[in-house]
Amino acid sequence: MRRSFTAVLALLVLIIPVPALAHPIGGRGDLPLPLEVFLIGGALVLLISFGALSLLWPKARLQDGPRYRGKGFTAPRWLTMGLQGAGVAFLLLVIIAGRFGEVDSRINIAPLSVFILFWLVLPFLAAAFGNIWALVNPWAAIGRALQFDRKPASAALLGVWPAGLLFLAFTWLELVSPSSGNPRALALASLVYTILMIASMSRRGVDETLASADAFSVYHRLLSAIAPLGRDGRGQLRWRGWLRSLPVLPQWPGLVFFVVAMIGTVTYDGLSATPFWDDLTFDLVGRSQSSQWFGTVALIATVAIVGIAYLAASWWAARIARGPLTTAGVARSFAHTLVPIALAYAVAHYITLILFEGQFMIASISDPLGRGWDLFGTADYRTNFTWLSPTSVWWIQASALVGGHVVGVALAHDRALAVFEGERAVRSQYAMLTLMVALTFGGLSILAAG
Repeated sequence: MRRSFTAVLALLVLIIPVPALAHPIGGRGDLPLPLEVFLIGGALVLLISFGALSLLWPKARLQDGPRYRGKGFTAPRWLTMGLQGAGVAFLLLVIIAGRFGEVDSRINIAPLSVFILFWLVLPFLAAAFGNIWALVNPWAAIGRALQFDRKPASAALLGVWPAGLLFLAFTWLELVSPSSGNPRALALASLVYTILMIASMSRRGVDETLASADAFSVYHRLLSAIAPLGRDGRGQLRWRGWLRSLPVLPQWPGLVFFVVAMIGTVTYDGLSATPFWDDLTFDLVGRSQSSQWFGTVALIATVAIVGIAYLAASWWAARIARGPLTTAGVARSFAHTLVPIALAYAVAHYITLILFEGQFMIASISDPLGRGWDLFGTADYRTNFTWLSPTSVWWIQASALVGGHVVGVALAHDRALAVFEGERAVRSQYAMLTLMVALTFGGLSILAAG
């Protein structure tokens, strides 16, 4: 095993610089060190982590799920009702501001609320503190108010496939649609999604809709499994430990697609903003590179490529392990290991959006419709784009990417020890390690080119 590990280590260290030196994307002029240094450093961190895990982590430790400790907290009814009301008020604000407010997306609070607070801040908080979305979900509150929670749940044969497709549709609205920043389009999309959720809850009940069809409930459930706080069997909020809920996530049908879409959509967002992408796509389709149809195809293709890479790694792992799991079985069993990587990609790509563009919320909250109001005395706030240097931003981004992949390597190693036997458990992870190194290399390269 040690000889094999040494050989893989030497091979990867030798080959990683090659594409970096010939990398056609280019680089950001404000990088504190050459890009090649970060690529080699990131690969070495993963390889050393893998080696340390192989030698120092001989038995699975995370497969038994959460270990709740401490005194539990049960939210009083008034707090629960208040949070649900706040969620419904947020939804109404987006619809009203989007429909009747100014069209300028930097003045109207609807785009800022959807694409910063709802799409970024809440999910990041979920990974740190737990599933806050479950407390404020407006569609759940509406469904329960309509007493759809009393309907018996049917068998969820589709798993999270409906949620995954709606997740992809939302990212299409954000990344491809020419109306992504149009408050009117966001108001319409919010209404359509609300109607879809109500229709689903009327037929399948609230709980099954949230578990299977609501893209954002599934998204938050996956990310909140990272957090150290969660609800025990009695519904009390307690300490359970970091990452402990990830390995025991149900292997729903469609889970692999969902987590691959989480990574693939962010990858497309970063890649499509690079000069390399502009040059490549112009050579392929000319001016059609800016068309909606091409963006749609490119988004789906990027998700597909990430999925193919993951399935290839799963096939390789299954072949090395020679265990009872097929390629599809390995893919489902290890899908949870991609969740921290998806979070790392999102943090790395969107942290500047929160830190800088998010400041527009301070002014818009006093004038949500862009009508010249100053409800809270913050309408004249001016965004500060200089409080964090580009070098500091890069270190945050690079650390998030590499750290997320290290966590993924640890989770994959722990799962391999549980499902494979002996030395093959470690050797099977050469495939996942290679995938993690490739994703780290790609993520850092895209960030550097942005």
